[in-house]
Amino acid sequence: MQTKWLFVLVMVVFALAVSGCTDSNDGEEIEADEENGVEDTVTSEEDGVEFESTVTSGNEDDWCPVGSSWKSSNPETGEEVSMEIIGSEVVDGVQMCKAEFNSNNPDDEYAKIDYMWSEDGERSSWKYYNIDGELVSEMTMKDGKMRFVAEDGTVTEVSTES
Repeated sequence: MQTKWLFVLVMVVFALAVSGCTDSNDGEEIEADEENGVEDTVTSEEDGVEFESTVTSGNEDDWCPVGSSWKSSNPETGEEVSMEIIGSEVVDGVQMCKAEFNSNNPDDEYAKIDYMWSEDGERSSWKYYNIDGELVSEMTMKDGKMRFVAEDGTVTEVSTES
């Protein structure tokens, strides 16, 4: 279940990063307000359970559209998964956009994930937190290396260059 939500998060972050000021809803174009963006709600069903997803996208000219968000909820159980671009930070001299992913699903291993990425896509960081707000693990991509820090402190580095 957690892997599914992580995949959904990555896809939503990508979609928000490349989204424009228009959106499509069953062929109908929805215009976005330059200041407030656009909000679109979709209802879907999976394994007999109905889910509601809402996506709010920001200004297409901004590589880090603060306030853009995504939320999916299960009305039957009250479980909710959300993601919002909350701002930017300078890390090691590089401007990074920051998004926060939250889940109240008891089946998910992580309750919160902080995701940061650079405008050129060369650097990124994922920090995973448990329900108590404690850092569980992290993954960073920087200078052609992917670095994983596991819950037990074990560090693994992998080169991403060919």
